[in-house]
Amino acid sequence: MADHLKRRTLGAFAAPCLPLTGVGLPLVVYLPPYYAGTLGLDLAVTGIIFSAVRWIDLPLDLLFGHWIDRTDSKWGRFRPWMIVGGLVMMAGLALVFFAEPGLSPARALAGLVFMYAGYSAAAVAHTSWGQALSTDYHERSRIFGWWQGANMVALMGLLAVPTLANAYGPKWGMAPSAALGVHAMGLVLIGLMLPSLLAVSIGVPDAKPVHATPHGWADVKQALKLPPLRRLLLIDLLASLPPGFGGALLVFFFEAARGFSVADARLLLLFYFASGLIGAPLWGWVARRTSKHQAVAWSIGSYAVLHTLLVLVPATSFWPAALGMLLAGIPAVAPPFLVRAMLADVTDAETLATGRSNAGLYYAVLVGVQKIGYAVPVGLSYIVLDLVGFNAKLGTANTAFATDGLVALFLVPPVLSALGAAWLARGWTIDRAEQQRIVAALHGK
Repeated sequence: MADHLKRRTLGAFAAPCLPLTGVGLPLVVYLPPYYAGTLGLDLAVTGIIFSAVRWIDLPLDLLFGHWIDRTDSKWGRFRPWMIVGGLVMMAGLALVFFAEPGLSPARALAGLVFMYAGYSAAAVAHTSWGQALSTDYHERSRIFGWWQGANMVALMGLLAVPTLANAYGPKWGMAPSAALGVHAMGLVLIGLMLPSLLAVSIGVPDAKPVHATPHGWADVKQALKLPPLRRLLLIDLLASLPPGFGGALLVFFFEAARGFSVADARLLLLFYFASGLIGAPLWGWVARRTSKHQAVAWSIGSYAVLHTLLVLVPATSFWPAALGMLLAGIPAVAPPFLVRAMLADVTDAETLATGRSNAGLYYAVLVGVQKIGYAVPVGLSYIVLDLVGFNAKLGTANTAFATDGLVALFLVPPVLSALGAAWLARGWTIDRAEQQRIVAALHGK
């Protein structure tokens, strides 16, 4: 495992982020409103379906992690799962992004389950693969920094696709519509999958990690009892909830509570993700100068403050809103990649303590926690919005009570979650010195 990877290796490793990112925030931002509006599903039912599929899929994350840790093939440990998962996800993308109006809740759920099954296999294999590329404390931040940078590029590109499709669609005889934008996103994601799988399969080494041994299902229960892993999972969950709530409610918030058009509300997301291209290297630099856990604490704590300021943006004032989204996006980018780098350190510590490498299992649990971080906001917020009488089709014509409920959901849960994540990150114990001691002991140095 190299201490300093070449950029072409990091680029090849980051390539699958381009299609995999489509199952994250873009799906939360575009698909639930699209299913509830254009495709005609009930608002509360839509929230339940998009939340339920993440819970249904959780056992698959553990299953794939279990199998990955048992894999020792001539094609590698992670590569086969990356390829198979990506191909299954391609089929699921077609079912989800090209669903027809009038679809039943059962059909909507089935398409999402199929897509998430492929995503689970690919995502667990991908992040587990990343931790095996280096044993160096700071190099792991660099590896997952590239991972996060590719996520940001993908997010920006994907969010621009519907706008571009509706702008240029009429030239090819296609009328602008929400369906055109969603279909275009689906085509882009499907088209990116095969090239990205080829890049990671050819360009990234897939060596068997030290002390790799099969584990049984009892290890799943045992893993969840490990204090460092439980703490890190809780940090990741609390850090995932703020963007989950923000993504689920952003279009509604800026349209109904601040008077923007839907197009402008979605355009604001580009500022949010563009700032991630600044934030990823910035927080990587902070982590190198201090530690990964301190960078997580400072970033998510500052996010709580900046997210609060978004609620103070004047109605219909686009550039103040754009500035607010730009600033909020800078700290939001840090926890996803730094937590994954921290988990690599936890994996080393537990391998030293137990003699077993359960990287696939640990990253499977983390992928599952991330899904919960997006499942809870969509399910909870859509159900609460329905209870307070919010109507997604009315926009600014909603009642004051419904609009106030929307603003409270957009503000309070994200801020409280972010502050909780920052507090937990401050107490982390595996710094660079401790990690170097662990690696030296693992390799008998």
